[in-house]
Amino acid sequence: MISANLPKEIGNLSQLAFLNLSNNQLTGSLPASLFNSSSQVGVSLTTNSFYGHLLLGGGNIMLNIKILSISENQISGHIPSNICQLTELKFLSISFNEITGEIPKNIGCLSKLEEFSIGETQITGNIPTSLETIFNISSLEIIDGNNLSGRIPFTTGLHLLNLQGLNLGDNQLEGELPVFIVNASKLEILGIGDNFLTGTIPNNLGNLRELQRLHLHHNQLTNESREHELQFINSLANCMMLHYLQVVGNPLNGVLPNSIGNLSSTIEYFHMGDAQASGFIPTSIGNMSGLKSLVFQRNNLMGNIPPEIGNLEQLQGLVILDNKLQGHIPGEVCYLSNLVLSSIHFNELSRLTIECLGNLSMLQKLYLGSNKFSSKLPLSLWKMSGLLFLNVSQNSVEGEVPLDIGGLKAIVELHLSGNHFSGKVPSRLGELQNLQSLDLSNNSFSGSIPLSFANLISLVFLDLSLNVLSGEILGGGVFANSTLQSFLGSRGLCGMHIFEVPSFPITNHEKQSNSKELVLKIVIPMDTSSFLVFLLVSIRIMK
Repeated sequence: MISANLPKEIGNLSQLAFLNLSNNQLTGSLPASLFNSSSQVGVSLTTNSFYGHLLLGGGNIMLNIKILSISENQISGHIPSNICQLTELKFLSISFNEITGEIPKNIGCLSKLEEFSIGETQITGNIPTSLETIFNISSLEIIDGNNLSGRIPFTTGLHLLNLQGLNLGDNQLEGELPVFIVNASKLEILGIGDNFLTGTIPNNLGNLRELQRLHLHHNQLTNESREHELQFINSLANCMMLHYLQVVGNPLNGVLPNSIGNLSSTIEYFHMGDAQASGFIPTSIGNMSGLKSLVFQRNNLMGNIPPEIGNLEQLQGLVILDNKLQGHIPGEVCYLSNLVLSSIHFNELSRLTIECLGNLSMLQKLYLGSNKFSSKLPLSLWKMSGLLFLNVSQNSVEGEVPLDIGGLKAIVELHLSGNHFSGKVPSRLGELQNLQSLDLSNNSFSGSIPLSFANLISLVFLDLSLNVLSGEILGGGVFANSTLQSFLGSRGLCGMHIFEVPSFPITNHEKQSNSKELVLKIVIPMDTSSFLVFLLVSIRIMK
């Protein structure tokens, strides 16, 4: 790895064809002489620490350069106005720099450009209409965190048959999706998420047979107003190479069609949260055997979780929180041996009786809160040694928490608040050395706080309020930073004046012992004084 500045003399290398100094620790400004060699066809300086402006120089500026890549530096200033002199340029990447200003309006002069990447810069303004003239472009990337506004300026007659990647995400673009998109038959990546696009999602996206990634998230795109089902899903069944499908955060307002099962088995990520989707989760979803992440959060889905979901054996993330799902969690979820995250809170589920839940050895995060679960939880739940986060709060779970809870060896957050748990707080909670947050509030736990809590060296948050606990609150350790809020409602607790709870109560026997001690301390000195007076009087009489 080289750490130095580029010398000005580098421009004297008249026979140099390609300069590649990427992934070093080079710094300083780029010398204008760098671009003096007419024999040079490529310059790659990515991932260094160059700063200053990009100056292409003049006079003998090279006309044969085909590749110019200076991404991931600290280059500032504007895109050079004389960039049109690079008539042979095919690849231009200046992303991840501090370049400002607008895209030059004459950028269309680069008629041989195949890849154009200016993402993560501070370029602003509209996308110039001159981009329409770049017919051979294969990858247009104006991505992530720029401030480009206006409409995508392509006409309906534009085909861009060579376009492979169009990424205009995280800008401020408005208007509808241009018609030309569905004619870009070689398109592999379509990323236009995080904009202000409106209109309907085209029903002929299936024309993009080579499409691998479709990112339409966080816009204002809708479904065809005349259609009840989400028709664009029917069309996507023709995209047999699709891996990512992301339409989160659009007001789609439609029903999931049964044709969802016709989507390619290559799809790994299907995200349709916050989309006003309704109806049932189709049983055909079990056909999407390649799924690794399924996100349907914050919709209006109802009915049961289909048992066919157990066919998704590659699934790692299941996020269906905040819907209207009912019934029980089907036992077939135990086939999801690769599951890492399961988030199904804020639904109306009522039964969780599957003992095989403990077989999910890869599961790290399980969120079951704010449902209607009642009765007892399966014993296997408390033995999941790899589980990091468990939330069963705001249900109607009954019974005692078993001593098996000590099996949650890796647990970091354990929230059981707002249930009907009873009995003593298990002493084995003190064995959970990684526990950082413990919420047992609003239950019916009784008895004393286990002495083993002193072993919870990682605990940051503790809430035992609204129970019927009694006995002394231990001092120091985990309780040193606790507040009164952690113990409200348990009138039987005492000690620790900083919590404004009563001091430890004194029994009648202890009161009597203290009284006797006081009498002895007072009476004995009085008797001693009387004896001394008597002794002095006797001596005087004898004299």
